[in-house]
Amino acid sequence: MRISRASPRSSAAPAAFTLVELLVAVGLSGFVLAGVLATTVELTRSGLRVTNYAEMDSQVRRALAQLEVDLKAASNFKLNAVSDITVTVPKSDGTTAQYTYAWSNLTYSFFRVPGASSAIFSGRVELIKGVPLLAGGSPGVAFSRLDRLGNVATTDGATKSVQVALTVSRDVGLAAKTTSTVTATFTLRNKRTS
Repeated sequence: MRISRASPRSSAAPAAFTLVELLVAVGLSGFVLAGVLATTVELTRSGLRVTNYAEMDSQVRRALAQLEVDLKAASNFKLNAVSDITVTVPKSDGTTAQYTYAWSNLTYSFFRVPGASSAIFSGRVELIKGVPLLAGGSPGVAFSRLDRLGNVATTDGATKSVQVALTVSRDVGLAAKTTSTVTATFTLRNKRTS
């Protein structure tokens, strides 16, 4: 009787993935990569918005603080245009100084300049950048005069408070636009009303 032995097969043959397994793995990797990329883009946009907002907030706070100092000390006030005012401020030596606060449609900025004219460039200090032209063509800065009772004043002489409305915008491409609107009211403590 003969006994035949089957030759053992080599189990060292390389294992391989099938084409279907490879396609499934590539598809899943693509979904994971797309999710990571979308998250990264949104985090970058969010970071840009936060940075823009912090910069805008800082500029607006400094500008309003400077405007508050001048308006509270002002002995005289003149509304030159809806986005342009001049204040007369007494100095410690008994003299007075005039400062004009205005909006520029050339640089889209809110600035302060010594003197009674916003057309002067000498000594101009940009307080806020990125103050856009609003829908309807109105400037991003608007001053309003109020009387002692808080009603709209029709003359500079009757003005006891000044209200300013600012719209500030930062746009870093289409991905990260930040807009903020601020309104503040200041009382002219040293100005007599007529």
